[in-house]
Amino acid sequence: MTAIGESAFNDCSGLTAISFPDGVKSIGEDAFSGCSSLKKLSIPASVKSIGEGAFKGCSSLTAITVDESNTKYDSKQNCNAIIDTTNKSLIAGCSTTVIPTDVTSIGNYAFSGCSGLTAITIPDSVVSIGGGAFSGCSELTAITIPDSVVGIGGEAFSGCSDLEEITIPNSVTRIWNQTFMDCYTLKNVAIPPV
Repeated sequence: MTAIGESAFNDCSGLTAISFPDGVKSIGEDAFSGCSSLKKLSIPASVKSIGEGAFKGCSSLTAITVDESNTKYDSKQNCNAIIDTTNKSLIAGCSTTVIPTDVTSIGNYAFSGCSGLTAITIPDSVVSIGGGAFSGCSELTAITIPDSVVGIGGEAFSGCSDLEEITIPNSVTRIWNQTFMDCYTLKNVAIPPV
């Protein structure tokens, strides 16, 4: 087997482990989306393509590793995330992720559905936060967006129902559609002047 197609295991909520054979080269969009019991993920060296949202909604995920021989992806410094080395984008994270200080973007749906995520530090190297990046992180209570960020994608924080406050830095030029939709406990938002 060389490819796992789009939505191949979507919403397999009982799935607790995945064993990828070394020959797998691509993992499709939403391939394991909604696998809420999945705890550990290990990407083999052969994988060269991971589709958007491949692991979104994997709310129990606490450990992510990438084989050291993989030339496309990395999980450097035991960050518990998948980093695309070509553009330094974090494409998948979990509740224990520590974002490396050279990551420049947080990809679309990178932490989506990560309900166990309570806090995360976004380093100053990050310039963009993708659409739906933290959507459904229902236990996230606060987040600091660094001054380096210029763009926040649509629905980036939608469904963060425990989020109480957020400060938008002066560097952000636009807040996209539904960015904070369903943030029921949001009490304070600091929006920079034009």
